[in-house]
Amino acid sequence: MARDFFCERLVLSSVGGVREIDLAHPVVCVFGPIDTGKTTLADCIKYALGLPVAWREVPGQRLQTVTLFVRIEGMRIGLRRSLVADVSRVELLDSDEGGVEEILDVEAQPDGRRVVGEVLLDLLGLGEMFAPPSAVALLGAGARLTFEQLYAMCYLTQDVVDGTESVRGKANTAQSYRTVVELLLGLTDGPMRVLTARKDELTRTLTDQKRQAETIGAFLTGSAAGLETELARSHEEERAALQRLEEFKGRMRAATAHADPLRRRVQEAEQVLERCRCAAADGEHTLVRLRQQVQHLEGQHETGPERCSPCPVCRADLTLRPVPDGDCPLCLSALDPARLAQALHAAQDALAAAERQLTEQVKAHSEAQTAWEQARIELDARTREEISPLAAQIEGLAAAHATARTRTTMLERELEPHRRLAELHRSVQTVQDELQGVREEIRTRKNLLAHRRATLGEFEEHFTELVGSVGLPGDPGARLSHSLLLPQVRAGNLTKVGHGVRCAINVVYRMAFLSYALVTGATDLPSFLVIDSPRKNVGYGEDDQELVGRLYTHFLDHIAGVRSGGALRTRPHQIIIVDNDLPQLPKRLLEQMHTIELSRDHPLVP
Repeated sequence: MARDFFCERLVLSSVGGVREIDLAHPVVCVFGPIDTGKTTLADCIKYALGLPVAWREVPGQRLQTVTLFVRIEGMRIGLRRSLVADVSRVELLDSDEGGVEEILDVEAQPDGRRVVGEVLLDLLGLGEMFAPPSAVALLGAGARLTFEQLYAMCYLTQDVVDGTESVRGKANTAQSYRTVVELLLGLTDGPMRVLTARKDELTRTLTDQKRQAETIGAFLTGSAAGLETELARSHEEERAALQRLEEFKGRMRAATAHADPLRRRVQEAEQVLERCRCAAADGEHTLVRLRQQVQHLEGQHETGPERCSPCPVCRADLTLRPVPDGDCPLCLSALDPARLAQALHAAQDALAAAERQLTEQVKAHSEAQTAWEQARIELDARTREEISPLAAQIEGLAAAHATARTRTTMLERELEPHRRLAELHRSVQTVQDELQGVREEIRTRKNLLAHRRATLGEFEEHFTELVGSVGLPGDPGARLSHSLLLPQVRAGNLTKVGHGVRCAINVVYRMAFLSYALVTGATDLPSFLVIDSPRKNVGYGEDDQELVGRLYTHFLDHIAGVRSGGALRTRPHQIIIVDNDLPQLPKRLLEQMHTIELSRDHPLVP
């Protein structure tokens, strides 16, 4: 049923003071000359609801805060927004005490605060309908309709009232407007939007995959079957080469193991040879040292000890010091010839023993050299006869295997696009099957909603009837476009008719939504409408004035009171009309309006 949305009070604070406007009436008419604040009043309502406003110069300079008290589906709240402080926030007020209950963001921010438009949609019970979580998850922000797009249905601005297709409002694209109208008239619903979002996503995916397949196919040469056969043959050659290579590597390991005892013999002989070489070198060193000792002792025995200089302690020169024959040149003690002879004999004996030991060590070194050479010859013969041929064969087989592997890799790279193409074809088939299933679900859902198609026909009849009751001059044949869900005339779009007629059709079109909601109660449209300057846009000629009079009569007779079976039956609703002045109307109709007159001495903004 129609959603209750009713503005009760508007409070404006400015540099000139505070003004409170009573709006708690079904039909409110704000009139006065130009630049007295009529459009500003509509802008203030819009601004307090968290929507963007292009302020005119004077109110934009003077206004400080705008506070709107509104009833939404029976719940009363206040919304206060500043023009001089943080314009990106709206304060949610308690309607009774006026205290701040929550701070709301005008647009979604990372801090996670709630957004004004989302809160208003939730209060209207349209949050799930306008932003189904499943559809948003599929399509992102593209599946999200906002409160601004809904409000465009409730506010016929001054620059739109004379429009053509732009009567949908600047917040709506052609697609979003159609979706909003379909939702409000019940021609679609949340599940259908999810299915449609899924269909659109699958359609895009299918288009992308087909494009990729066409691109890949355009660059491919040869057949995938031929490449697969050649790749299988290359894999077989690679496996055979690897098998032969592993076989010869095994034989190499066996031959190497067979030669291991010879290697150990060579290593052991090398170790023995090294020890003998070191022993012979040590013997030669010892022999040289002993020979020098014998020569020294023989010299002392024949000529006596040589003078010692300088002194080993104080480094004084001792060459001129007199030394008696037979005394020690260092300590001047008498030398014992017998002890010198004994030392000489001992040194000669040690030298003889060292010569014999060196002879034995040289012999052992020669034997070790012979044993090492013999073992080395046997190892070289074994390597030459058994291991070297295997190594040459392994090298050839390794090269053959590397060649086969390279060819296999090249074939796999060449075959990869073919495989990718085949995978894309399979994916395309899967997506097509899924898309067909979704389309069947959509058809089923459409059948469930088929009776709502009658609603569109009823709405069109209602619109045509209202146009007829207004009595447009020239009978332009106003009707509803089923593709755009916008008003048209017999000759085409609304640019084919005059300015005043075009304005009247647009006003009647918007009024038809509210009137239909009040007559049937079957739509989800908020029962609220703001119309800016219909009288001024229709014109001031005599015929124009009569047309405006019929428009106002429609406002009051068909909306302010809906008659059913001869009895007056009202539903919650509100219409706010701003215009330069009021048309000539019967007293009974004027009494149904709450008027707010503005003047240059008493403008809206103090």
